[in-house]
Amino acid sequence: MPESKELPYCPHCGAKTFHAGSFKPWHCTSCNFKLYPNIASAAGVFIRDTQGRILMTERAHEPSLGKLGLPGRFLERNETAEEGLIREVKEEVGIPIEKLKYLCSSPNRYAFGGITYDTLDLFYTATTSATETIIDPEEVAAVHWMHPKDIKPEDLAFQLFLQAFESLKKWLGEESVT
Repeated sequence: MPESKELPYCPHCGAKTFHAGSFKPWHCTSCNFKLYPNIASAAGVFIRDTQGRILMTERAHEPSLGKLGLPGRFLERNETAEEGLIREVKEEVGIPIEKLKYLCSSPNRYAFGGITYDTLDLFYTATTSATETIIDPEEVAAVHWMHPKDIKPEDLAFQLFLQAFESLKKWLGEESVT
């Protein structure tokens, strides 16, 4: 949900009397409308191939154009994180995934279109036997199969990916990347 300063008008009556509370709810002093600013959910997945490499995507757009990311994005209404990841992996890189398992989560703030959204980002691990990808050039500029030790923190699109990558390395039993 965007910050209240980005929503100066009440979405119910249109008055410029819409105010944020300390957390919830935001309210309009003209019509007493209340809005509970819930977070958006997003998910990403570390996909390992049979050689132990991780599929990293190269971002095709801002923010962080050209930096390394993960398959996944915002979840759609009425889908689970797992359903969303299976859908996003198919759309973005065209491969099947197996053994999808939860890894970690973290709150995040994501700026898009001039609005900053509060999100909860969920990270998963999965495996695949496929290595031939079919990328969606609107979302992914390229795919890189990389051994975890070769992934450099400065190449990651977002600081949050570094936190998730640290959890992945612990799960894999490898040393820290920082």
